[in-house]
Amino acid sequence: MLMKRKALTQLEGGLIVLVIILAALATYAFVSRPPGGQTQTTSTAAALAISKLKVGMIVPIDSRDHSWNYQAEHSLQLLQKEYNFSLSITENKFDGTSAQPVAEQYASQGYNVIFLQGIQYQVMASTIAPKYPNTLFVCVDCFAANYSNVYRIWLDLGQGGFILGVMAGLVSKTDTFGLIGGGRVPSIWAGHEGFKAGVLYSLNATKPGTTPTFIEKYEAFSWSDSAGAQKDATAAYNQGADVVFSSGDGIDVGVIGAAKSVSSTKQVWATNVYSNLSAVDPTVANVLLGSIVVNWGPLYNAALNDYVNGNWRWGFVTANMGGGMVKVQPGPNVPANVKSIASKLQDMFTVGAIVMYFKTNPATGDPLCFDNPNQAGCSDSSLTTTAAQFNYLPRFSSL
Repeated sequence: MLMKRKALTQLEGGLIVLVIILAALATYAFVSRPPGGQTQTTSTAAALAISKLKVGMIVPIDSRDHSWNYQAEHSLQLLQKEYNFSLSITENKFDGTSAQPVAEQYASQGYNVIFLQGIQYQVMASTIAPKYPNTLFVCVDCFAANYSNVYRIWLDLGQGGFILGVMAGLVSKTDTFGLIGGGRVPSIWAGHEGFKAGVLYSLNATKPGTTPTFIEKYEAFSWSDSAGAQKDATAAYNQGADVVFSSGDGIDVGVIGAAKSVSSTKQVWATNVYSNLSAVDPTVANVLLGSIVVNWGPLYNAALNDYVNGNWRWGFVTANMGGGMVKVQPGPNVPANVKSIASKLQDMFTVGAIVMYFKTNPATGDPLCFDNPNQAGCSDSSLTTTAAQFNYLPRFSSL
């Protein structure tokens, strides 16, 4: 699927402007991505070169979220221990405006590689990249670049969302599901749409004729709004949802907090993204349906190798199940049969037996449902009308 690329505009302000730009660019994310690459092994010479690098990282919140920021810092710190390169991490730079002075300071101080952990840094990366042509700006969860020294790592949450949706449909007693997002950007939206499709797939097989209720909320483009997420997740539980899907960062903190609070009166479930939360925080065992775990390490390693090997121009790698960088880890208290079905579906995604994609307008190549979710053909009432589509889904009875 090919389509014209819409141009980036100059960043004029904070996150709201960035979101407007991303809305205009959304179609590019789904149909014009370069193919994701496998990470390479590191030669002795490359390892020596990496050990001499100065590496920086900027994250939007901090590692206490046990999610996006935790997993990013932890993954890069493990690589730092392996290679012994110089590493600096700056936290709580929520948008490109606040992150830009730090990124420019790193670059002016001779940092070789700077990891920008979030799509909110995408415009900023291309703004400053031409000023520092010898610095590699690695933009995570980003799909567009105006300069060759902006290296992108794209994240696919759709497959993981689908598997968690299947699990949710199997454990739910109410057939009502909440979805809380930190920002309606392509990767988060794909996770939500995958989750809805997974719910429909499992309910079609186990409760034919059932139409699920989805209570969906995006927290005003704020990934750090834990309080808002907890309030809205609690409201979803009070409206009958017994599973709430969360999209990561501070949103996970709020949703998990709501689930723990409500669980004192009834069994509810919640999800998280990026880290294996039950290993990080065992207190979530009673409410954790599952985690979409992203292994950033090999992807960061690919960027570092490409830098020292001179292969960094227009660099791009993808985090997905097919590449082995994304997996679903069921919660410890999930029924064994649900875990088994999730594992079988995950295996099919990993080997490419199941391929997930998004419906497009055949005349324009644009995704039908991201920009115009209320149009015909984009409802969440059946698998044929969900935004997420599949080349093949097995008979449920065979799982």
